[in-house]
Amino acid sequence: MTYYDEIRNIGRLQNGIITAASAAEKGIPSWYLSKMVRNGELQRVARGIYREGDGDYDEYYFFQLQNKRCIYSFASALYLLEMTDRVPYRSEVTVYKGYNSSHISEDVLIHHVNKEIYELGITECQTVFGNRVRVYDRERTVCDLIAHRSKIDTEMFSKAIRAYVQNAEKDYMSLRRYAGKMHIAEKVDQILEVV
Repeated sequence: MTYYDEIRNIGRLQNGIITAASAAEKGIPSWYLSKMVRNGELQRVARGIYREGDGDYDEYYFFQLQNKRCIYSFASALYLLEMTDRVPYRSEVTVYKGYNSSHISEDVLIHHVNKEIYELGITECQTVFGNRVRVYDRERTVCDLIAHRSKIDTEMFSKAIRAYVQNAEKDYMSLRRYAGKMHIAEKVDQILEVV
C-alpha cells in the first residue's frame, strides 16, 4: 500500500477528513498531503486539516480540531444536543480562565469560566455530518443558561428549559450536582418550580 492509498484510507475512516497528525501517526511525510492538494485530490481546510473533494465541510468539527480546549456551550450546545432547531448565527464555546484565546476568530463567542467548573459536564455528540465534537451535556447547558439568564434570548431560554424538562433522558441528579458546584442551586430550583 502506498502512502497515497494510506491517506485515502484515513479519509474513508474519518468521513473524508484527514489531519496531518493522523497521517504522521501512520509515518506518512506531510509533503504527500501537500502534493495531493496540488493535484486536486485534497482540499486544505486549515493548518493541518484536509478534506477529500467530496468530503463534508463540518465547521464545528474543523474548529474543534484546531481549538481542542474549546467546549461547545450555550446556543451551540443547544443546537448540537438537539434541544433547539435554531442554528446559531455564531458559535459559542467555553474555555477556562487564563486560556489564551486571542487566536480564535471574532466570529466565535467565547465564555471564560474557572478551572473548577470548566470540565463539569463535558461529553461528546455527533455533528450533522457524523463527526464527534466535545460539548457540555444537557444539564450543564441548562445550568449555564440559568446562570446567565439576563444575557440569553428569552424565547430560546424558555424553549430550552421546556425541552430539557420534557426530555426522557434528563438527569436531575447531575443537574443538582452541577448547580451546587456552580453556586446556582437556588436559581435552578426556582426555574424548575415554575416550569
